Amino acid sequence: MVSKSSIGVFIIDDHPMLRKGLQSEIEADPDLKFVGSAESIREGLLLISFKQTNVLIMDISLKDENGISEFSNIKNKFPNLKIVFFTMHRDWTYLQKVAILGADAYILKTESVGSIISIVKQVYVGKKVFPEEVMGIVDQLDFGDNLAKKIETLTKREKEIIAHLMDGKINREIASDLQLSIRTVEAHRSSIMQKLEIDSSIKLAQIILRLQSSNLL
Repeated sequence: MVSKSSIGVFIIDDHPMLRKGLQSEIEADPDLKFVGSAESIREGLLLISFKQTNVLIMDISLKDENGISEFSNIKNKFPNLKIVFFTMHRDWTYLQKVAILGADAYILKTESVGSIISIVKQVYVGKKVFPEEVMGIVDQLDFGDNLAKKIETLTKREKEIIAHLMDGKINREIASDLQLSIRTVEAHRSSIMQKLEIDSSIKLAQIILRLQSSNLL
């Protein structure tokens, strides 16, 4: 009998045999509860709405969908959901992208079953699990509550400017939209960076990417 405290796990993958194999392993573990699976993100999101899902295991390359492209949409719908990417791609670009977006883990399909089950349990309690080469990126982007507190120190105008940066606008466009001088926008950006305790445009871009996949602003 599954305990009430079991970790609800949902799988999105377009390979039926893989879904069934993972389902069997999840059902065999007393700490986990298999709550469903789907071959597409669209189908999966409909089903998850009716399930008590804690961890989503999702492939990146699906038939007509891309898991990375849909990440922000999924997090907006289910902000507390832990998302584990499960893929054949040992690709630096993919690794970096999902780390910056705020995914909880990146597992290769060549991992052992025991390792996969262990990683699901780790992300459930708040850990990030990535290949060693990207853990530095994850550590830098794991702002958590500290970022939320820093965002609260920003003025209304500074938050407006961040919102424009999230839309991909440059200083000149922001100045035009807000009817400010470019120098004023630059001064606000400098103030934002001081309050967020960052010292480069690269770090600001990383924070912008993180904010795009959260509800902090």
